[in-house]
Amino acid sequence: MMNANLQTALNKINEQQKKFKQGTAPWYVGEQLKDMLRENATGAGIVAMDIDQKGMGLADCEKKIAEFASKNRQGSVGFCGPADADRIIREFYGLPERRETPTPIAPAGTQATAPARRKLIRLEDFM
Repeated sequence: MMNANLQTALNKINEQQKKFKQGTAPWYVGEQLKDMLRENATGAGIVAMDIDQKGMGLADCEKKIAEFASKNRQGSVGFCGPADADRIIREFYGLPERRETPTPIAPAGTQATAPARRKLIRLEDFM
């Protein structure tokens, strides 16, 4: 079950996305923001309040990403990688930093495999 803040934020993002053609940069900012909120809804209330404010829409956030890309030109092409886009969106909307993915735990009743150890080779074995 989704909490009310998350549902409100997702609805508002969807509404803003309708202003843009699917596949445009601001539309994709909305997609990434929805994924972030589904992963960790901690900032959903903040996004729900801020996204309708002047200067806080999806297009405004996309402009920050475009500025970063412009500053990181290689030849005539600017680029913003996924990690930087994630960071910019989080900073723009005041979302918590992404947590590192936890190390998988072996299911109960199974034994985790240890890294393969290299077998010691002795010259005497070849004589």
